Amino acid sequence: MVVGEGTRCWFGNQFSLTAPKFAAYGVDLWVPELGGRFDPRNPSHTMLMSVLGGMSESERQRVRARVRAAMDAQVLNEGRNQGGRAPYGYVTVDAGPHPNPRTAAEGFRLRVLEIDPEAAEVVRRIFAEYLAGNGDRAIAGLLNRQGVPCPSKRQPHQNRHRLADGWQGSTLRAILENPRYTGYAVFGRWTRQETLLDPEDVSAGHVTRFRRAGTNQVVRSRTIAHPPIVTVEEFTEAQVKRRAKSVGGLRTASRGERSGRPTARTYLFRGHLRCGICSRKREASPRRHGMYYRCPARTLAPGSAALAEHPRTVYVREDVIRDAVTGWIGWLFAPTNVDRTVRALLASQDDVRTSKDRESARRRLTEAEAKLRRFQEAVAAGIDPAALVEPINEAQAERAAAGRAERLGSRPGWSAMRRSTP
Repeated sequence: MVVGEGTRCWFGNQFSLTAPKFAAYGVDLWVPELGGRFDPRNPSHTMLMSVLGGMSESERQRVRARVRAAMDAQVLNEGRNQGGRAPYGYVTVDAGPHPNPRTAAEGFRLRVLEIDPEAAEVVRRIFAEYLAGNGDRAIAGLLNRQGVPCPSKRQPHQNRHRLADGWQGSTLRAILENPRYTGYAVFGRWTRQETLLDPEDVSAGHVTRFRRAGTNQVVRSRTIAHPPIVTVEEFTEAQVKRRAKSVGGLRTASRGERSGRPTARTYLFRGHLRCGICSRKREASPRRHGMYYRCPARTLAPGSAALAEHPRTVYVREDVIRDAVTGWIGWLFAPTNVDRTVRALLASQDDVRTSKDRESARRRLTEAEAKLRRFQEAVAAGIDPAALVEPINEAQAERAAAGRAERLGSRPGWSAMRRSTP
């Protein structure tokens, strides 16, 4: 076997792993850097082949670094699309000859992203549903029930590795976490890593894995590179909400509870009952002799403070709650109480706040919105959203409270109705 250039034939310790096979099968190896045939009994030859392997590996790493630096610069300065599958909601179109003359002479064309109107509308809907409080699986189930084609069914030529069997929670997660929907070109979100096939046997070689890159390795264009589908504010709000759910644990789980799903039975109080001890939403539990609502205390983490005073099982019959609620509503609208109930309903719609209180609510609302805008601009500028989760949650709570005070004011009618309960 004759090698044309030793530094292009192997790198690292690859030669030391293959040379014994040449010797076992009686194959001679001729390398130009040795000036002739490789002699395994010559220590100078063995040392030189090790040096050539190290030089080849270092050159490989330098080429990789140069190529990555050039691609990063193209994305950062030009917003260049570096290829790959177009995200759901976009299609790749021809944009003329390649800007590199040598590449253009070889027949390559420049490719850019354009909006797919139907798919882009689905992406906007996904973001709107998520910001409205629905989780990944709830949105996926809604799209499946309405017959919306999933990405692998709409673009099968780009998703041959998928089964086209409907929307999945992981699909929604990939869409909600993709910053390219804001119109900026993003590159380097995933990095290729070589992992040992068998850590106990280094000679078995490596396998290539793709893993999510760190935030310091991701490159984003300075300007808009393609038509946006969602705004930067909407995308940032979705990321902050996802981080808040992961950081807050069970305290923030109620913010993204799943939406309603079709069921075989009718649950009168579905989604409206919570445990008075742990504040968790109750689950419907059908039985042969009736319908119950139970507290899912079994899912509490061992050692949780709520378990100290929480019963093992808490069940409430649906018919008991139904009869009590029906009786209360009947009492409110009984002929002897209907006038008082109507007055309480009308009073709940009256504006009893003074102009000073109204102005204070408007000022609080303006300050909260300005604070949220500053936080969103900070995240868009590169600040880690996890560091701003608590301040943003506080600002959102302040904005919600100020908005309610601005729109509704105090609600004496509600308090009056609660006091009038028999």
